[in-house]
Amino acid sequence: MTRPAVVAGLIISVVAVSAPAAQAVDLSVASVEVTQATQKPDNSIKLVARRSTAVRATIAVADSAAPVADVTGVVKVFRNGTEITPPGGVAPLAPLTAPLAPDRAVETDTLNFELPTSALDQLTATTNLDVQVDVTPVPGESNAANNTGTANDLTVVAGVNPKLFFTRIDYTPAGLGLPSTAFIQPGTGDAVVKGILPVDDRDSGLYTQGLFPSLTFTRDDDGDNIITGGSGTAADAEGNALLNLLEQCRQLIVSNGLGALDSTFLHGWVAGNPLSGNGLAGIGGRTSYGNTDPVRGQRSYAHELTHNLGFDHINRNIDQVGWDVGARLANNPSTNNTTGRVKPVSLFDIQVPGLLTNQAWIETPKYISLLGNTALGFGSGDTGGDVKRKVRRNVLAIQGVLDPRGRRVIRLEPVFRYPWLSQPTAASQTGDYIAEVVTSTGGVIRAPFDGAVRDDGRAEMDPFGSFSVMVAAPAGIQSVSIRTRKGRKPLATVRRTRLAPRIAIVTPKAKTKLGKRVVLRWRASDGDTDRADLRFQVAYSTNNGRSFVPVGVSIAGSSFAFDARQVRRARGTGLIRVFVSDGLNTSFADVRGLTNSVGLP
Repeated sequence: MTRPAVVAGLIISVVAVSAPAAQAVDLSVASVEVTQATQKPDNSIKLVARRSTAVRATIAVADSAAPVADVTGVVKVFRNGTEITPPGGVAPLAPLTAPLAPDRAVETDTLNFELPTSALDQLTATTNLDVQVDVTPVPGESNAANNTGTANDLTVVAGVNPKLFFTRIDYTPAGLGLPSTAFIQPGTGDAVVKGILPVDDRDSGLYTQGLFPSLTFTRDDDGDNIITGGSGTAADAEGNALLNLLEQCRQLIVSNGLGALDSTFLHGWVAGNPLSGNGLAGIGGRTSYGNTDPVRGQRSYAHELTHNLGFDHINRNIDQVGWDVGARLANNPSTNNTTGRVKPVSLFDIQVPGLLTNQAWIETPKYISLLGNTALGFGSGDTGGDVKRKVRRNVLAIQGVLDPRGRRVIRLEPVFRYPWLSQPTAASQTGDYIAEVVTSTGGVIRAPFDGAVRDDGRAEMDPFGSFSVMVAAPAGIQSVSIRTRKGRKPLATVRRTRLAPRIAIVTPKAKTKLGKRVVLRWRASDGDTDRADLRFQVAYSTNNGRSFVPVGVSIAGSSFAFDARQVRRARGTGLIRVFVSDGLNTSFADVRGLTNSVGLP
C-alpha cells in the first residue's frame, strides 16, 4: 500500500514492504556413537556387558547462521527389539548448544547421555543391540522427521571380572610409613583402571584391599632410600625382591578353596614416590607396585596392570577420542587437574611411561586386544569361558629372578606346592623362557613365561627380572629347571631331595584366644636339607581352612609375629597354617579352633 506524506510542501509516497518470512532451522542427527572408554566413528569396537556406557549424538544444523541453543532429547536402548532403558528414554547430561561445525574432541559439541544402572544390568552378550537418539524439535523447526538417529546391530560381549587386590607397603628406608587409604581406596586408586579396561566397572568386588597385614619392605641395597627397579643394574634386585614378595602373598589369597588364578592380581601401594621410576611390573606377571603421588598414582597403577596383561612400553598418542564415563577423574584428586569426560587425541596411551594421570588414556588397538584377554574372561566365544580353564590341586608355584640381560637366573626361590585349587600358567602364554618339570617317571612338562619387567620411567633400560610361573604336575617330580625357550639352554635347576621337611607348630595352641599381637613359633627339620635352606610361609583362615590370607612369607627363621587386628575375626573357627619348602618338597602344619575377637568384621 502507498500512502502520501507531506513534507515542506512536497508530496512523498512511502511504500511499506513486508519482510520475507525467516527460514526455519532444521536439526538432524548426523551420528550416534556408543562408547565405554574409546570408540571408532563406525561403532566397530565391541561393547562389554554391564559396563558403564555413554552415548554421544552429533547434531547437524541446517538453515541457521548461528549455533542453536537448548537442544535436548532422549536416548533409548533396545536389546533384541525390547527397550531396556526406562520408559520414555534417558535424558542427556545437559542441553546442547548445537554448533555449526561440531568437533568430536569437544565434549560440549555433542548431545551426551550416560546409561543408568537399570539399563546396564540388562546388558548381556548379544549381537543385536540398537541405540536410538530422538532429538526434541526446537521452536519453529521446519522438519522434525530427521530428528532421530540410530546405531544398530551393536555387538556386546561378556567377560569375567578379574580380582584386583591391593595392599599397603611401608618402605622403611624412605621413612614415609604406610600410604593413606583415602587415595588408594576403591573409586579413587582404581579410577584410571576402571576407565580404560573392558570390565564391569560397577562391581564392588573388582578392586578390593586384601584383608591381610600390610607389608613392610626394608631392602635398600645401594643406600639411596628408594626402591630401584628396571634400571638394568644390580640395584634393581630391590624392585624384583618386592615383586617376588607380592607374588608369594598372592599365592596365599584363597577363597572357598580356590587359590591364585590367571585373573588374580595384587598391587602394592607405596607412600609417596620413593621409586626409581614410579612403579614396576612383570610383563604377563600378576603383581606390581607403584607410587601414591596424587598426580601420578592412578595412571601408574593402570600402567603396571596393563604390563601384567601383557603389554610393553610404546610411545604414541591415542588414536580415537576417548570418554571417561561418569567423569571419574575430574578433580579426583583435584591436584591431577583432570576435567570433564572427553579424552582428546592429544593424550598418550597408558603404556607411554613416566606420564601424569591427566596425560594418559588408552588407544583402540590395545582396548580391542583386551577384549580377547583370557585374564579378563574373554577368548572363549566371548562368554568368559576361558577363566574357567582347568584348575588343579597341588600346582607348583615357581619363582625367581633373571639377571637384567636375561642370560642367567640370579635366584630361584624354593618351590611351594599348595593343597588348594589354583590355575596353571596357560600353555599359550608367550615369552622367551620356560619352566621345565621332570616327573618321577621321566615325563616332561613345560610352561612358558616372559620374564621381562618394566619400570614406569622415561629414561630406563628395559631389563629382565622377577618371574613367576604355575605348573600342574603329579606328586612325584625329579627336578625343576628354568630354560631359554629357544634352544632349551638351562639357566637354573633345583632337584628334589628324597626326604620332605617336617614341621610342627609350637604356639599358639589349639583353641587359643588370640591377642592383638600373635607370636607364632614352630619346629622344623629335614633329614637331607640344611635347616638354613628351609623357607616358610604363614597363612590365616577365619573359616576352618576354606579361605586363607597371607600373614607372613619368605621367612627363614622359626618364629613370626603378626597383627590379628588386620585379619578377619573368628569365633573358634580360626586356623593358622605354616608351609615349609626345602626346594621342591612342601609340607605344612595347622593349628585350629582359634578365636580372634580383635580382627576386622
